[in-house]
Amino acid sequence: MLKAIAIDVDGTLTDENRRLHLGAVTKIREIESLGVPVILATGNVLCIAEAASVFIGTTGPVIAENGGIVANPRTDEVRYIGDIKKVEKAFQDLAKRYNVRKIKRSELRKTEIAIYRDFEVNELKKALQDFDVSIVDTKFAIHIKDPAVSKGKALEEVAKFLGIQLSEIAAIGDSENDREMLEIAGYSISVGEESLKDVSDYVTRSSFGEGGEEALEFCIKNLILQE
Repeated sequence: MLKAIAIDVDGTLTDENRRLHLGAVTKIREIESLGVPVILATGNVLCIAEAASVFIGTTGPVIAENGGIVANPRTDEVRYIGDIKKVEKAFQDLAKRYNVRKIKRSELRKTEIAIYRDFEVNELKKALQDFDVSIVDTKFAIHIKDPAVSKGKALEEVAKFLGIQLSEIAAIGDSENDREMLEIAGYSISVGEESLKDVSDYVTRSSFGEGGEEALEFCIKNLILQE
């Protein structure tokens, strides 16, 4: 039985210009009205994730910074995952060799460092191969984080918050930072991204917010109302 849905935000609930897709928002509110909490899982900072949760109308926990932060709105508990010191050390070395630029409002980030996509991600991975960090391209920024941090590990914490099993959660995402979340969820949907097909039960025909709306409609028809 489906008891929650975890969904990425940028590129999944938004269009190419990062504007919320109102059709997808409507589907989220329909799902919430059916008693299934929706969990926002984003690479953005916590304050933006929490604001998005309020404006969209979700009631599930919030995953921010690609899994580095998990916030439970029921108890106001916030958990931080990962070691920011190893990330800062790697970034300092990188900044000596490359003209890297942190994205706006980077001072708000607590568990990772995000930079503009001015370089090929594989080039940066090679440059930091001697550091204990992982690098992921979310299509909107390149994130340097502790390898212990992922949306998948954060989803495990969310399941504990909610008192449910991972098998009772559906996950929806569109990029590599969603891979671990899609891999461990009970049912997984890739929003128009064939490279995630190996960890997904269903791949939408459309991309961006239109694909997110399609994914949410699929959940309503096949995973909620059919139970």
